[in-house]
Amino acid sequence: MAVDTTAGSRARSRGPADKWILAPIVAMAALGTLMIYSVTFGETFRAGGSSYYYLLRHLQWLLLGSVALFVCARIDYHHWRRFSVPLMLIALLALAVVVFAPESVSPVIKGARRWIVIGPFSAQPSEFAKLAFVIYAAHWLSQRGEKVSNLWYGLVPFGIMLGIVVGLVELEPDLGTSLVFAMIGGCMFFVAGAHLLQMFGGIATALGAFTLLIFSASYRINRLSIFLDPWRDPTNLGYQPIQALLALGSGGLFGMGIGASRQKFGWLPEAHTDSIMAVIGEELGFVGSVVVVAMVVMLAARGFGTALRARDSFGALLAAGVTAWIVGQASLNIAVITLTVPFTGIPMPFISYGGSSLVVLMAAVGILINVSKYTHPAEPASGWIMRRRPDVRPTRRSMRHGRV
Repeated sequence: MAVDTTAGSRARSRGPADKWILAPIVAMAALGTLMIYSVTFGETFRAGGSSYYYLLRHLQWLLLGSVALFVCARIDYHHWRRFSVPLMLIALLALAVVVFAPESVSPVIKGARRWIVIGPFSAQPSEFAKLAFVIYAAHWLSQRGEKVSNLWYGLVPFGIMLGIVVGLVELEPDLGTSLVFAMIGGCMFFVAGAHLLQMFGGIATALGAFTLLIFSASYRINRLSIFLDPWRDPTNLGYQPIQALLALGSGGLFGMGIGASRQKFGWLPEAHTDSIMAVIGEELGFVGSVVVVAMVVMLAARGFGTALRARDSFGALLAAGVTAWIVGQASLNIAVITLTVPFTGIPMPFISYGGSSLVVLMAAVGILINVSKYTHPAEPASGWIMRRRPDVRPTRRSMRHGRV
């Protein structure tokens, strides 16, 4: 594809970063730090350990994530194009290790294999795979330009690529993360210029595939029935959904106050990870929960706004992919806790406890911030992004001089 040198010159002229992208991230990270301590201090103290155990570990990951955000925000995002294929290959290899490696390397935890554990080191490859997929998909889709709307040149190969990633994640098994990948892929393909008919076809195929996955395992069928009536089995399968709803309902309008939650003291499973939004509802009430939702909405507005204003297709797709990832995962977590969808384990971005998730998410935000430095001052009239963006591919020299 030919390079539009005029557009390349414009794309490399950077401006100030959109600081409003960082505002909700800082707010959610601060709230997450507070809530992790509130949720875990009693549990660790009763177990004979330090009440600061989870807090100190979280602060270590938060510091590392902040460094990753700062570094990625200063790297010209065009550089990521060169590393898209190696990053994707590493991600696929790591996902394969999780599924096929012996249990000494990938232990079974609560019926699933999601971690690589080597001595003191442990990591969740699916978190890294999300970032690698966003970078690779942005590169792949931007290369195709308007040809992405061609069935055999766009939808089919992209669907196969997404299907391989989702398939490896699903073998762990991890339906929640698979849904997040599907949301990322669907959003990026739409932004790339897919026809609505293609989108409907892709969504129908994805729904059919997930329906087959649900009915292929008895425990997923049980989750679906519990979603329809959690009180049918209140002491077993319906226990966590019921306890989450009790926590949310106990908070009322303004909550019981920080640290005053009762459900976190042994009643609510995974209170510091997947169920932390239920504790927020109990301690900060409906108002506190709405504030969290407002942070997510603000990030969605600034992130997708950055995609709309991006000066090249690769930047637009990067911004859209990162935003869809964070907003989609947050929305799914909130939907699960409120029992809007069947219960599945998915952490709340920047708020739930988890080192792999936090560090990778903050690195992704750093990339989003860097993209915001290379944007038009005003949004275009149309949101059909890719048909208004050249595929700018700067030379190595121009990339070096364009670095922040």
